[in-house]
Amino acid sequence: MQVSDFKDKHRGEMAFILGGGPSLHYVDVDLIRDHVCITVNSAIKKYITCNYFVSDDQDIMSWDYYESHVKRTYFHTNFFYDKKFEGKCDDIDKKVMYSHKSWYSPEDKSYSFDGLKLTKDEPIIGARTSMGSAVHLSFLMGCDPIVLLGNDCQLSKEGLRYYWQFPGEQKQFRVKDRKFTHQTQNRGFDKDSFVEYWNYFAKVNKDSDVNIIDASESCLDCFPKMSIREVLDNYKKEKRSVKES
Repeated sequence: MQVSDFKDKHRGEMAFILGGGPSLHYVDVDLIRDHVCITVNSAIKKYITCNYFVSDDQDIMSWDYYESHVKRTYFHTNFFYDKKFEGKCDDIDKKVMYSHKSWYSPEDKSYSFDGLKLTKDEPIIGARTSMGSAVHLSFLMGCDPIVLLGNDCQLSKEGLRYYWQFPGEQKQFRVKDRKFTHQTQNRGFDKDSFVEYWNYFAKVNKDSDVNIIDASESCLDCFPKMSIREVLDNYKKEKRSVKES
């Protein structure tokens, strides 16, 4: 399968993208089961019957959910960033590899904002986070609106980074490499860089013909904010079950 095979596959359908941020703990996934659902990284353990899974991060292969949920593709299709996963996920049949444009060069600290422009063509936009990849893939699929869940870009008031750290959630753990602890949880977490990324993304795509809605408990102010129920009320469409072939 190729990314182009999914072009306008879900034209006009509502899509929910689930990230692993702490506010996902409070999401009732039963509310979104009739719509296109895309999980990013650890969010798949919250909603295993999603339609799609997306990751830019090869580090997911050191977590238990990769073996127990990602590789068991009973329900979903996996989308992987080719530069990070090429040759490392050959044992997964139901997968699509995608490539990225460049939007920022850390070597000379230069920006190429055309690399953030949403189009229906490949490669997809440059991304600071796998959520950015999922947004572009859902746009390419023709989804509208696109609703962001668990895209907090900040720690919870309890100081937690992920939804699964809350009581009552299925805990996640590393099966190899370094252990995850409260001391290591913020490794690689840079709130300012996430906010910068989404602000630039929103500015570049302000004239895009798609509605992107923030239903997370995020620190962002670049997208309209609504609750899931408000989204469902404001974008009422005929419900139908989304099945992935």
